Amino acid sequence: MEVIHVNHADHGIDAKPHVMAVGFFDGVHLGHQELLNHAKELAKKNNVLFSVMTFSPHPDEVIKGDNNRKYLSPLPQKIEELEAMGVDKLFVTEFDKTFASIQPADFIQDFIVELNAIHVVVGFDFTFGHKAKGNVQFLQEATKEYPFSLSVIPKKTYLGMKISSTLIREMIQKGKMDLIPYYLGSHYNVSVNLIRSKEKGRLAVTPSGSNLLPNDGSYYVEITQGKRTIQGEYHQYPGMENAEITSHLINRLDQHCSLKFLSKIESVSTVSV
Repeated sequence: MEVIHVNHADHGIDAKPHVMAVGFFDGVHLGHQELLNHAKELAKKNNVLFSVMTFSPHPDEVIKGDNNRKYLSPLPQKIEELEAMGVDKLFVTEFDKTFASIQPADFIQDFIVELNAIHVVVGFDFTFGHKAKGNVQFLQEATKEYPFSLSVIPKKTYLGMKISSTLIREMIQKGKMDLIPYYLGSHYNVSVNLIRSKEKGRLAVTPSGSNLLPNDGSYYVEITQGKRTIQGEYHQYPGMENAEITSHLINRLDQHCSLKFLSKIESVSTVSV
């Protein structure tokens, strides 16, 4: 997969015709996957490249000053996930104050038409341009003037709830790890750094990127390093400097690994009578 970093000043990028999916795609969840697969099939049908346009950082970091934002998929992880989806070309668009002020018509001209997208695929609630003035209706009207067509993917739900990055974030923070696969498509996975602990069988962990981690509690996890996967537990409670993982095979691990959160360990209380 070719990764191209673009900003508002880039013009004249030599791009072959392509079908382009556009969105932030944090987590690349099941709703995103449906959209991406639709774009992929259209690209194959039209014998052109399958491309994606995403943005970095998240708009809230620029518009709302949320500089400590945590992600389901920090950009390096998102790039890997999109490559696994079969994307041929990824445009990573710099979201800065200048880009935030772009008018919707200029976004279409500069980031769709000039990049030679022949078909654009977005979600039903996609917005763009200054103060989110652009939407799917605006894009549809633009197809009458510009040489691209449009697909709008409807809302995807599970058990009556819209599948979204926001919902998945809320589930992670509430510790509902066993429900995550129904929305994300897999268990939630985080890359972490390992710090040796004085206590045998324990390692302190810190996220290696800007991943969102669950709130306080204990969780069953799968710990993967290379081709080795072991079962363990993740613990984070008030007063702890860092979260910890425990496993009877913990001493076999090196400095980095990934944690797959399986379910929360519910505390058991006893009542004396």
